[in-house]
Amino acid sequence: MPATTFSRLWDRLLSEGVVSITASELASRANASVEATFRAVHDAKAAGLLFSPAKGLFVLVPPHYRSWGTVPADWYIDDMMRHMGRKYYVSFLTAAARHGASHQASQRFQVVVDAKTRDRDIGGVRLRFYRSAAIDNRPTQQVIASTGLLTVATPETCLLDLAERPDVGGGLNVILEVVPELQIKPDALVVAASERPRAVVRRCGWILSRTHPSLKLAGLRELAAPDLHNPTPLLPTADWERGKTDPEWGILVNTLAVGGA
Repeated sequence: MPATTFSRLWDRLLSEGVVSITASELASRANASVEATFRAVHDAKAAGLLFSPAKGLFVLVPPHYRSWGTVPADWYIDDMMRHMGRKYYVSFLTAAARHGASHQASQRFQVVVDAKTRDRDIGGVRLRFYRSAAIDNRPTQQVIASTGLLTVATPETCLLDLAERPDVGGGLNVILEVVPELQIKPDALVVAASERPRAVVRRCGWILSRTHPSLKLAGLRELAAPDLHNPTPLLPTADWERGKTDPEWGILVNTLAVGGA
């Protein structure tokens, strides 16, 4: 099939609002052989007309994004995850930005997935994936993205993820700047937190006591059981193991940044 036919196809797909398309769908749309489709895709990728975020899936690049070499991740991440057979939701700083914390928008597009998934750098987009076996128990919501729907952590799930992995959230100081922008519902938080380890619940409570001091957290404190067992380190990966204990949440403040020992 002549290359000009494929050239017209790229433009036609863009005019139809198609963002991503599989190799088999391309061959069918062009009425072309697998070999001809492969050659056309190779040429289009070299020309910056499309890119492939996953094997067998191609994302079309409109003219105004071709100098960037890609498009925003929220344009295609839902299609990509469905194509790869992954359950997913957007979380951490990426979800926080969706919920209003735009001043701390991450340069990484952070996604929780149900199976190991390789990180990818595509143009200026840095896709980062974090596996969780408990993804089915995490409250999420569907939001409208630029080209379709996107599965995003609720504010409560976003907060709990940040409390579970502060390093992924850019560190404690960044988290304390982000969390005030999240509209946390105490009842929804207790439901979401009931599926998390006690250490995560305690960190979550400690963070909220500083960012949402007027929030009623009795239900969360009951889950945290601050008097039970040893205090939980505020920073789970820190080398610093000493610090003041916050008895309200059973937290060992093992960092000097927020008044540790």
